[in-house]
Amino acid sequence: MSDRTLRLVMAAFAAASVGITAYLVQAHYRGASVVCSTGGCETVQHSAYAEIFGMPVALLGLLGSLAILLTLLRSDARWRAAGLTLAVSALVFAVYLVVVQVAVLGAVCQWCVANDAIVVVLAGVAGWRAYATDRSGRSSSPMTTSSASSNA
Repeated sequence: MSDRTLRLVMAAFAAASVGITAYLVQAHYRGASVVCSTGGCETVQHSAYAEIFGMPVALLGLLGSLAILLTLLRSDARWRAAGLTLAVSALVFAVYLVVVQVAVLGAVCQWCVANDAIVVVLAGVAGWRAYATDRSGRSSSPMTTSSASSNA
C-alpha cells in the first residue's frame, strides 16, 4: 500500500477521533451531559480521572489527534516516526484509561471506547506506514537515513 493511501487512512481515523474528542471537550466545558447508551459516560466524565493537571483528558486526546493529522502533511521518515510515536503514546494512554474505566470506576464510556478503538487502528497503520518500503523496494523506515538512500 502506498504512503499516500496509508496517510489517507490515518487522516480519516484521526478526523473521526477529532470529532469524538471535540464532542467530549465541548460537553465538558458546557457542563452538558453526553449521549450515552452504556450509562457509564457521566460517571467516567465526572471522575477524578477525567482531568490531568486541570486539563480534560478529552482535550489531550483532541490535541493528540490534531498532532497526528499534522504528521500526515509530509511523508519523510521523521514525520512518519513522529506519527508513530504519537499514535503509540496514545495507545498506551488509551489502555491505561480502559483499565481505569473497568477496574477502578466500574463504568464504561462508549465515546471513550470508540476513540480507543480508533487509536488502536491509528497505531497499527502508523506502524505499517513507518516501516513500509517505497516503490523502489528500499526501506523507508525511520531508521533509514536519507544519505543512505541517496547513495543507492
